[in-house]
Amino acid sequence: MSWMPGRRRARLNLEEPFDDVPDHLVREVWEWVQSAAVNFHSETETEVRLRMLAVELRLVLPGSDWQTMMQELARKCFNDRGLMLDVVELLLERLDPWVSKSDMLGTVLAAGNSAYTVRSDGRGLELRLAPGVRNAVTETAERAKGSASEHLVAAWNSAYGRKKDAPKAYSESIKAVEAALAPLVSPSNVKQTLGTMIRDISAKPSKWNFSVADTGSSGVATVLTMMRTLWDGQTSRHGGLTPTRAETDAEARTAVHLAAALVQFATSKAFDVA
Repeated sequence: MSWMPGRRRARLNLEEPFDDVPDHLVREVWEWVQSAAVNFHSETETEVRLRMLAVELRLVLPGSDWQTMMQELARKCFNDRGLMLDVVELLLERLDPWVSKSDMLGTVLAAGNSAYTVRSDGRGLELRLAPGVRNAVTETAERAKGSASEHLVAAWNSAYGRKKDAPKAYSESIKAVEAALAPLVSPSNVKQTLGTMIRDISAKPSKWNFSVADTGSSGVATVLTMMRTLWDGQTSRHGGLTPTRAETDAEARTAVHLAAALVQFATSKAFDVA
């Protein structure tokens, strides 16, 4: 069949994102690594930077000059694309955001349909999602007060970061909700948890108001259902006669979005004392 207008775009729209560093992105990602790691104004600084990078990644980079060390790092990275991403993340973590040129890297990854993108703080990689999904959680975290914001950000990074930690993401999600609701629910109880908050709200639902429901307690019941779902779904919280099970990545991501909604309800006063 002959070529048709729009075929390239249609093919790209159906393309699955690429894990690790696919062949068509290797050169561009490696050139970014070089631009971030090498200080052409100071060979000494470049050598120190490469030696510290090798120590943190448990690598051996033989050679007495930065060019030889860089060649050995390139050989290792081209043979192990996961290692190349480890190097990228370490440079993002350690270098000044301007020096690391994270925007340039994000553009390259998006053009090559990488499964990853640069985090909003420029300090690491995360799974690439539709902008609206990410922006909704980011906006909630920015508006949240106290430690709720920090816990929500930690939950997001643990759920969607390249090196995911599902149990931590789930735990941080619960802590974000607890921090957001603490000033509203039994503020005198210094040991309150999401579980005690559920108990206290359930004991007297008429004390609370949810902006979506004009009459009755259906709105408050909806909030309670979300809280219970988040609380009861944490499989790794307690030990018992049977082995505990760590939360899955899918469960952790769901917990993050449940938490983001509950934090937003508290922050916007959609859920408040009647």
